[in-house]
Amino acid sequence: MTNRGSFLFVESNTTGTGELLIQRASALGFEPYLVTRNPARYGFLNDSVAQVIEAETRSPDELIEVSAKLRRLAGIYSSSDYFVEAASSAATAIGLPTANTEAIVACRNKWKQAAELQRQSIAIPETRLATSVRDVENILAQATLPVVVKPVCGSGSSGVRLCDNAAAAIKAFESARGALLDQVDLPSPDILIQQYVEGKEYSAEIIAYDGTLHCLGILAKHKGPAPFFVEVGHDFPAPLPEPSLKELASFAAGAVSALGLNFGPAHVEFVITESGPVIIEVNPRLAGGMIPVMLSHALGTSILDMVIRLYAGDGFTPPHASARAGAIRFQLVHKSGKLKRLGFSGNPEPRVPEAGLLKPEGEEVQINGDFRDRVAYAIGVADELNAAVAAAQRMIDSIVIEIETATDETPNTQVAGSSESGWSLHPDAMKLLAPPIEISRDGRLLQYQAAIDEAHLLMLADQGLISQAAAADLLKHILGLRDEGFQSLEGRDAPRGLYLAYEAELTARAGAEKAGWLHLARSRNDLNATISLLALREAACSISQQIGIAQDALLQRAEQASRLVAPLYSQYQIALPGSPGHYLLGVFFALGRERQRLHSLLEDIRNCPMGAGAGGGTSMPIDPLKTASLLGFEEPSFNSLDAVASRDHHLQGLSVFAGVSILLSRVAQDLQVWTTREFALIDIPRNLAGGSSMLPQKKNPFLLEHIKGSASTVIGAYISAATATCKSPFSNSIEASNYGCSPLRLSEEALKRAIILTSLIVKYMSFNVQSMRENLEDGTAMTTVAAERMASRGVPFRKAHTQVGEIASRLSQDNSVAECRSELASHLADVLPASLEECRDALQFGGGPGKRSTDGQLSVAKTLFRSMQLKCAAISERRAYAEVLRKRRVKELIDKHRST
Repeated sequence: MTNRGSFLFVESNTTGTGELLIQRASALGFEPYLVTRNPARYGFLNDSVAQVIEAETRSPDELIEVSAKLRRLAGIYSSSDYFVEAASSAATAIGLPTANTEAIVACRNKWKQAAELQRQSIAIPETRLATSVRDVENILAQATLPVVVKPVCGSGSSGVRLCDNAAAAIKAFESARGALLDQVDLPSPDILIQQYVEGKEYSAEIIAYDGTLHCLGILAKHKGPAPFFVEVGHDFPAPLPEPSLKELASFAAGAVSALGLNFGPAHVEFVITESGPVIIEVNPRLAGGMIPVMLSHALGTSILDMVIRLYAGDGFTPPHASARAGAIRFQLVHKSGKLKRLGFSGNPEPRVPEAGLLKPEGEEVQINGDFRDRVAYAIGVADELNAAVAAAQRMIDSIVIEIETATDETPNTQVAGSSESGWSLHPDAMKLLAPPIEISRDGRLLQYQAAIDEAHLLMLADQGLISQAAAADLLKHILGLRDEGFQSLEGRDAPRGLYLAYEAELTARAGAEKAGWLHLARSRNDLNATISLLALREAACSISQQIGIAQDALLQRAEQASRLVAPLYSQYQIALPGSPGHYLLGVFFALGRERQRLHSLLEDIRNCPMGAGAGGGTSMPIDPLKTASLLGFEEPSFNSLDAVASRDHHLQGLSVFAGVSILLSRVAQDLQVWTTREFALIDIPRNLAGGSSMLPQKKNPFLLEHIKGSASTVIGAYISAATATCKSPFSNSIEASNYGCSPLRLSEEALKRAIILTSLIVKYMSFNVQSMRENLEDGTAMTTVAAERMASRGVPFRKAHTQVGEIASRLSQDNSVAECRSELASHLADVLPASLEECRDALQFGGGPGKRSTDGQLSVAKTLFRSMQLKCAAISERRAYAEVLRKRRVKELIDKHRST
């Protein structure tokens, strides 16, 4: 076959069509390459025809560099939800066929997607964004249960849960935030809370090409048991009347078009309710779960070949209509454990063109509540849908599956051999100071604890201070706890703190002898200090990211509005003609300085306290630099007392948070005033405002009040932490480590809420152009420029100021706008600007709102924004690299001792 050049796949899905796409690219005459940051994720690479390139696939520059080096590169594609954006960016940069990258970005972020679909009046469930437990509580106070909780940028039902009460929703929220970490090392700080929509669920498989959206078919979905949304089957075509199928295809295509997806595949999921179809989500990719394979058999043409040719520039020809029907059925795991036996007991019948296993025997499996629960599949194809369904189901029913579970040990509530075991806190004190563990509240701290344990055990094993076998066994149990979301600790008493309850659980699982090595050469003092820095680092990064989103919104609106004319106020009095863009740029630069302070703090969080012990170090020959590196720090602390005593980073972080909240509160105050009828400069859309329970005409911009109110929480958190710390001794103490650090989370949640609300309002508010001009038309706001022009002609400014002021003061309030303007012109004809635009543009020096000045400010702002985005990305990359390295080392050590 003729060599058609190379074809680059950016990462892959781990099951389903990823491996098949590579095989089909080779069969079509392409030389397939897979670029990945972690080849170990893909077991199929051992026997793959793909050439593997290791690179940082989250870096557009690295992807472009990889792409540029490939000989005769024909196309770039990703079958992974998480890398379609990266693949599109690289393809765009080197001129290969791809979808609009901005549309993919908006589509991948399901919060942005929901906002755009709602804006274009396409039916979706009621959707809210939650970034904290408090957000969840506030949303549930107004929502009708049940609700669906899911990550903003997830895939494959990972972290998606149906919740019929508040406790379940909060637990699902905390779980969803880490649902993608073990799959693609992707945290999920933003979570959607959606109204659950009753009805049968379907999907539409669409290909966009050359301005036309082609629907390959409508499929009916089958789901596993609640509260999960695991897809256990698909039927094609959906058993609906032909006119309904055409209407649904048009409905789905409308959603794809609304999101700007103009090229390539799209997978649209929707529910048919009593009132009509409702979009659940649109995905800018091929369907997963072997749907393309089933469609290929049913339609008589390879969907995978179709997509590869499309991205290689060969165009697209819709498949011919086919009378054949297809079905997929999956087998799910029924319990967690080792997969001792898995296979089909019989051979496929003629109506089953394909069946396969998705897990190897010997693998540890667990119930995740997403696509990873599937262990086998069968595809049925026949002339009638019922026959195809029956054939697929018979094949799945022939599955033989055996799962071996480990013998459970009774959890011990005390740490064997610990000096703490002799202490028993008074019940009344325990209620106040040590409430039972709640994963919704304590889950993040447990994640930090587990990360520190991993780094500490790897270091101890490398130093020969404990055996590698003991470290591997402990790490295996820590991974087990992580994978379960620490659910075994839910409701557990913690009379002497979270750590000892966590250690007791590890002891129950690994045995006292092995678990006894865990605390070698460390103390709760350096543990707590490290956990507090990890929490601060994550909070600062999260806030920086949100500030970046707000700055992006400010820049976009500033560019749109810089040519408009609006009053520039001084002490709520009209001073000069300005522009909304000039105001927004002022906010941008002020916010940028706060972000720079946050960045400086992140750069300064470089020393890891681990190794400092209780404040006096340790006699064990540890390597604290290795522990620090595995946790994303640059070096260990130089002084053990400083390591456990100092909380200056927290005070600095809370101070910056307070500064940001004060700035946003001031902006919200301006915007709220500008929404009033008296000012009427801006308008807030109805979906970002509220009504009155009594006054039918009233529209309340209440989100602005939330922004202002949040400032009190953030400022209060700083004052609380500073007050707690200022009287504590310079060593580890509960005042500093607990009361000095605990306000961080409250502050982070309140500030994040304020930033997100500010971003939404800035992005969607509208400018009342006529109102902005009305109070300027009398010309009085142009008198400053008139006086300055007189000064430029030799009249001393103070004299010019007095003369112009006297003229302005003679103007009667009863005069009309035209009369005022005429009176000023008669006295100042040669110096009064002819128009508001001329006056505004004259203010080009000193950073004024003039066109030339604003253009320069925009250019500087864009440069500063890009620079800061890169700096923050570099910090995130360093953290991500440390996490990936630690996880790889943990896996290698466990695997090494699993086989010995």
